[in-house]
Amino acid sequence: MRTDGLACVLGAARALAVAAVAATACRGDRPRKPVAPAGDARPVAVAPAPATPVREVAASTGTVGDLGRRPDREPPADEHSHDHAVDCPIDDPLDPDKALDEAAARYDTGEWEVALACTEVAVDLIPQSVEAHHLHAAALAALGRFGEAQTAFAMAIALDPDDPETLAAAADFHINAVTPKRRDSTLLGLAYARRGSDKASTRRRRDRDLRARLALLEGQALNDLGRADEALPRIDASLALAPRSLAARYERGVSLFNLCRFDAAYTDLAAVLERDPDDAYAHYHIGLIYERKGRPKAAAEHLARARALAPADFPPPVDVSPDAFRAEVDAAVAELPPDVRAVLGDVAVEVEDLPALDDLTAVDPPFSPTILGLFRGYPLGVTPPPDAGEPPPARAIVLYRKNLARAVRTREELDEQIRRTLLHEIGHLRGLDEDQLRRRGLE
Repeated sequence: MRTDGLACVLGAARALAVAAVAATACRGDRPRKPVAPAGDARPVAVAPAPATPVREVAASTGTVGDLGRRPDREPPADEHSHDHAVDCPIDDPLDPDKALDEAAARYDTGEWEVALACTEVAVDLIPQSVEAHHLHAAALAALGRFGEAQTAFAMAIALDPDDPETLAAAADFHINAVTPKRRDSTLLGLAYARRGSDKASTRRRRDRDLRARLALLEGQALNDLGRADEALPRIDASLALAPRSLAARYERGVSLFNLCRFDAAYTDLAAVLERDPDDAYAHYHIGLIYERKGRPKAAAEHLARARALAPADFPPPVDVSPDAFRAEVDAAVAELPPDVRAVLGDVAVEVEDLPALDDLTAVDPPFSPTILGLFRGYPLGVTPPPDAGEPPPARAIVLYRKNLARAVRTREELDEQIRRTLLHEIGHLRGLDEDQLRRRGLE
């Protein structure tokens, strides 16, 4: 759910191969393709996306400025149902300019059904108008009619592939609006944002707000793809153009958190709360930082505040004791087919509450603190080079109780995710990388 660049090949002084798995139930994977080819004796690292809630940004009509965050929204059961016909309230139904003006005004006040009706009039009257299709797509997206919105955005871009406002809106839609989150949609949004940034930077009138928005969209997509190291420079570019953007400041905190730069992440997230004390996402990440710093009371306060502010996005973690979690992991191992259990052999299957910082930072860029599992050691059939220096670590699979408990909503989902994570890490034990696992349905 976030391919995030080539992974680091570790030096002989740290002969450690690690592979991390992230939640796939509600987030996109962040696969990292190993540098070393299959069979290479060098240790490699692969890691996907953190299982953290993803902020969502409303599709825009093209107005620029700070981007907001809103809870995920599911599309209606039937995107094409029209129970109540709505007319565009203009005095001349053949005036496309009036229809567009009315559509923009109604969109800005949240009257999306009326806005949609007016864009339909405009599209019929001026089918070659980029603005009409752009507004039409935005209204459809606001109503959760994502399939139709995707077609409308595609039409607008087909009419003018170089319009940065339309590219920004389409990027926003694919990165932040489409549910469920999908890696391919995020990659498409990233491509739109990058093209929009290129076009906006070459305009004679270099709109700072638009350029800031596009740079932020790039950063959001890269964060969602697990490429926080690439996201950070684009978010910094956005903040250089729009220093007071809360969305960019929050996104920077997320990047730093995923890079295990916890003190710097706290500074940015605290700055968000200073201006918006009710930002649930900032509370959530600060809670995770406090948890890692061994301050459980402060962590619990911020995590509880996040749940109170956005209960749909931050359900309480599944209540599972360390002993019950261990028992479920043991049951998952026992249920493996005989040939898969044979692959495990004497590989230890360990459980921990949270990933150790040394494991997270054993690669560059680091793994996200919210990984669900990890494989440590060399894959089967791979031996360290003779000059490796330190002896290789014993092969082990580690599952993280607290991260897994937060990545799901029910005990049944937890049991399923434990098994999925275990199979994912066994795949790494067998030498499979993230792309290969994704093609096998084990992202």
